[in-house]
Amino acid sequence: MSPLRPERTAAHTGRAGRGAAPAGRWLALGVVAAGLLLVSVGLLGAFATAPFASADEAQHTAYAVEITDGRLPELDTPVRSTVPGMPGLPADCRVPRGTARAAIDRAGAGSLPTCAARDAGLSNFDLVYTANHPPLFYLLEAVPLGAGAAAGHPLAGFYAARVLNLAVGFAALVATALLVRLLLPARPDLAVAAAAVTGVTGAFVAIASQVYNDALAVALITAATAATLALARRGPSARTLLPVAVLLPAAALSRAAGALAVLPLVPAVGIAVALGRAGSAAARPRARAWPRARAWPGWGRAAMAGAAAAAAAGLLTALSAGWFYLRNVRLYGDATGTRRIAAMFPTGSGHRPAGEVATSGDFWWLVYRGLYGRPTLLAGLPIRVAAGIGLLTLLGLLIAAAGSAVRAVRAVRDDSAEPGAGGGGGPGPESGRSRAVEVLCWVVVAAQALAAVATLVGFTAAGGAPFTRYLLPALPVLALAVAAGCSALPLPPALARRGVPAVLVVGALGGTAAIMLGRELARRDPALAGNDTLGRLRGALAAGVIGPDHAPLFLGALAMLGLIGLLLLGTSIARLSVGQESASAGDPPVDGGGQFGGAPPGERPGVLAAPGGGVGVGGFGERGPQCPGEAVGEVVRPAGRDQPDPGGTTDDLANGGDVGGHHPRAGGERLQGR
Repeated sequence: MSPLRPERTAAHTGRAGRGAAPAGRWLALGVVAAGLLLVSVGLLGAFATAPFASADEAQHTAYAVEITDGRLPELDTPVRSTVPGMPGLPADCRVPRGTARAAIDRAGAGSLPTCAARDAGLSNFDLVYTANHPPLFYLLEAVPLGAGAAAGHPLAGFYAARVLNLAVGFAALVATALLVRLLLPARPDLAVAAAAVTGVTGAFVAIASQVYNDALAVALITAATAATLALARRGPSARTLLPVAVLLPAAALSRAAGALAVLPLVPAVGIAVALGRAGSAAARPRARAWPRARAWPGWGRAAMAGAAAAAAAGLLTALSAGWFYLRNVRLYGDATGTRRIAAMFPTGSGHRPAGEVATSGDFWWLVYRGLYGRPTLLAGLPIRVAAGIGLLTLLGLLIAAAGSAVRAVRAVRDDSAEPGAGGGGGPGPESGRSRAVEVLCWVVVAAQALAAVATLVGFTAAGGAPFTRYLLPALPVLALAVAAGCSALPLPPALARRGVPAVLVVGALGGTAAIMLGRELARRDPALAGNDTLGRLRGALAAGVIGPDHAPLFLGALAMLGLIGLLLLGTSIARLSVGQESASAGDPPVDGGGQFGGAPPGERPGVLAAPGGGVGVGGFGERGPQCPGEAVGEVVRPAGRDQPDPGGTTDDLANGGDVGGHHPRAGGERLQGR
């Protein structure tokens, strides 16, 4: 079967096809705006925060340095000071991991070599305790670190590694926008808003502006989830299967919790392929099929294809990443090394039942505050911003849920009042497939968020500290909730639908991130404590590589970037919302689809059976809420009942191809849009 030709697609989709391109441009502009906002606060954190001032950054850097030397570290490998200001043993001092562990357990340095001699003995904090993570992130960061060391400027290489991680953070914003776009095709404004909220959340800014592997985990896990949704929406093809084959193993190699994040995606890939194959079988004409073939249910073959796809995805992921998790089991007793690390750094709380942790209000309040910065510093205006955003989000979601319930009741009532509606045949197989795809997409996203929650709860229950950054793979879902809540607030349409609440929330989050950064800097350097936020930031930049002469200019440039980002964000959301309002007024939606089933920008519209035996061309052939009773796209009648036209004898296609069936001659392929 041949794909739709671009010129044919444009002709069939009409105004919807022309509207998708501007929507795509405004969507891209919004993602760029979100990136500018991340850069404005991220570069501030990257250059104002002293190297290795944050916990774990030295260990992440040491891991990458070991990679540059061709070694894979273990939890007992000592940190070596290879960058100015980096804690650890001298750069040329290598201590076998067994020797280091023995010295720590015996609380003495007698067994250490002379190069490791120092007043204080080794402790667990002097080890590469991040070695339980897979090496993908460290292979990436080894490039600037190794280049800096080779050039004789290791500190420059370190700051380049921070900037590279900020670029990874921007990739996470792109993945967030894509995920929301695929989850809610008719709401591109929410995709932009969710990306912006993610980019200015304090916890995300902190890990993206320093050498931490969390930003890469967020980017790859979100991208893998989005690829799974694209497979479900568009059906199996080389363009949808290849990203899944690449991103699932990459997500499993992003950090220790990556394997848990991939677990729900493997069966989802199988279900998505099964739904796509079933849809293809349902649209295929069966007039010339053998009786035995007609008796074979289309779902049987689809299920077999889905099972094979899930098995292939799982096998590929296991072959790519399984070796490392088996190594963790051999060295530390479990796949992620959680129990070993919790034993190395006891918090005093000991082991607790996971249910007790998951139902603790104090635990979740601590985690929520951690999204904005260090919880102990969250006071005054920042805590009011945090509480206000939480309440506004909850209010908006409740209003949206109530509105959805009312619309559902009205739809049921209208269907009951018009028993003959819809042609009397009930929902067709394609309608059922669309609903199944919709449910699958939401279940996959929910399962991914629950996997992040399980990681955080499990680590805390094992005796570890409740680090909010372990929840960050679920941040795109939380950001979507904030964006959706803002758009549903009971405000005049000119404000709510034009994105004014979302832009204000993003601005408040960005300002809060800057305030919390200033407080964090003052906590580490008491000399900055007497200054206001601007003075703290300027003082920290002046004391670092930026220097006192360039600190004001650097601050001004970042502030200008932030303002430009806010303006572009507001423009993008407003334009996308205008397109949505036009669709609600009767025009085709900007993406050519319904509220939940349209084709995202760049997606090839499908072709499926239309009422009366025609072929509907549009985003999955759904009846969108904008045009009740109409199939999105053009309806083309078949050439004849169960009789394919010979190639070159029909006027349906410019190249002589027919619409009603298949013929082996040139131009005789069915127009299936596959």
